[in-house]
Amino acid sequence: MRPGKTNPHELRIVGGAKSGKDELQAELRTELEAAINGFAAWLRKTKKLHVEPAERYSNLKLPRPTSEDWIMRVRESEVQFNTYITGHSSFDYFRLVVLHECFHLFVQDVPNKSDAKRFRDDFGDVFMKLLDIEADYFTAMYYKEILHASLVSLFSLYYQGSLIFGDPKIRAPKLERFIGSVLSIANAYFENPGSRQTKENDLYLPSISNIPTEERIHVLISHNNHFSLGEIHADLHDFLEIKRCYTGAGENKVERRRYVRTLLEFSSKALGKPIPTAIYRELQKL
Repeated sequence: MRPGKTNPHELRIVGGAKSGKDELQAELRTELEAAINGFAAWLRKTKKLHVEPAERYSNLKLPRPTSEDWIMRVRESEVQFNTYITGHSSFDYFRLVVLHECFHLFVQDVPNKSDAKRFRDDFGDVFMKLLDIEADYFTAMYYKEILHASLVSLFSLYYQGSLIFGDPKIRAPKLERFIGSVLSIANAYFENPGSRQTKENDLYLPSISNIPTEERIHVLISHNNHFSLGEIHADLHDFLEIKRCYTGAGENKVERRRYVRTLLEFSSKALGKPIPTAIYRELQKL
């Protein structure tokens, strides 16, 4: 624990590689540490979520970056983060990814890929998608309420993610998770523009199986304490546009402004809600 700090559950970045490709600079390490602790405190105090799983961990570590397929892993009481993607993205995007992983750790108690696989085996892919959408949602709301990020800036970060992780050979569950996260986050911003505390917390879990035959997307909507079934209207053109944004790779890359505009317009049509004027004005400045 750092001098002057009295919170026994505050995490601190210790050790790690001193040099190497994609190693975070000292000031960014400090900023990341503050964001992780701030996120945990916000989840506990403001959102009133159960974050006791975080209390079993004492240290954060940034080992030497590796191209291996992992962002976060837990070794006993130590939480490690792989900084490799910082060589291909902004720090702001890396922080977004880290906080998403921290939600899996602090709230859902699914710290490693092996835990996610076991969860998927136990409860199926549908609930794993819902866990990811929930983690995306609360991470975005932290950016909105505490870091004062706009929806345009958040979707611009998603653009970085599509460029880094996008794959033309997409799997339907991955695309459904992407659409669900976009709708869940856009809905909160459309209902509560600005940085004030968000009251909307509906999560949208879509199924794209009906697009080829009905040009509709069925959704499972998670409200505060119940689920309901619904559907959103998206024709084949809308679907192809959002899919193109998700892939984000290859020779036909979508430029950032078009990407953000597509996500906004898709969400507006799907949710049946207009894009707030302030959000639309910011889009025009991209």
